[in-house]
Amino acid sequence: MSTETSKPRRKLSAILMVDVAGFSRMMGRDEEGTTALIREFHARTRSLIEEHEGKVVDTAGDSVFGEFDSVVNAVRCAQAIQHAQSTVNAARLPGDHIETRIGVHLGDVIVQDYQVYGDGVNIAARLQSVADPGGICVSEAVYQQVRHKLDLTFEDLGVQELKNIDHPIRLYRVVSPWCDQPASSAQTPKHDRQTPDTGQPVPPTDSWTQELLRPANLIRLVVAACLLGTFSMVGAVLAGVVIGHAWSRRTGRRRHFLIALGIAITLGAFFTSWNGCSSVKRIIISGSGAIQSVNESEIYDLIISGS
Repeated sequence: MSTETSKPRRKLSAILMVDVAGFSRMMGRDEEGTTALIREFHARTRSLIEEHEGKVVDTAGDSVFGEFDSVVNAVRCAQAIQHAQSTVNAARLPGDHIETRIGVHLGDVIVQDYQVYGDGVNIAARLQSVADPGGICVSEAVYQQVRHKLDLTFEDLGVQELKNIDHPIRLYRVVSPWCDQPASSAQTPKHDRQTPDTGQPVPPTDSWTQELLRPANLIRLVVAACLLGTFSMVGAVLAGVVIGHAWSRRTGRRRHFLIALGIAITLGAFFTSWNGCSSVKRIIISGSGAIQSVNESEIYDLIISGS
């Protein structure tokens, strides 16, 4: 085998991350027994990845890292892994059960020397940590590609900020028959959990109005309301910043922040008396020219960092 370092190349790949839930606790209870279970889990998972035309990149500790050219095959493999593990668990005593979490993401990665690197790998790892034991969590990029190709139901988990990922991502949970309902839906009556049409996301349980009612945002809204009576423009802009921030966090789209801010400025101008305020007019007009030269990401970061 050649020892030369291959040239790094970029490609679009579906990344699958599998991890055993409660691994440290299992090792603390029975090291030898858990080691045997993990070795068996690795062998079974490796075989399923290869059966679905994927490549096993790494099997460190209690995790397995797979890479696929097809996102459909990656999600099918995730299903097969969880179904196989559920079948194995059913034939064992509870103490020998293994519960796995799986994350699947589609993104641009760097491939070199049989290794895969990039932000797409990190996102898949974070999705895996969000998944329920026995569950599968996918990114919106994956959902958009497979929703009409696979006979699956998805639950929209909303836009979430993941650790060490610099932008929020909309997540989806695969609603599966092989694992228990997650804690978030455990108290929902059965007649309220009807299976929706195939490929359609279940509406998220939270709403962006809940984001507005967070203590920090609520205080800002109260201040904005107080300012509307005397300083209409300032109050409107502050309200626009709060609402726009909540909206963009919910949707993951920064332009929604700018839309809300623009509406707020327009309304503030409408309710403000412009007589004798020519200096304010000049400031706003000159400022609008500066804003046009700055992209929306810079505007967003500037205002949010100061809010």
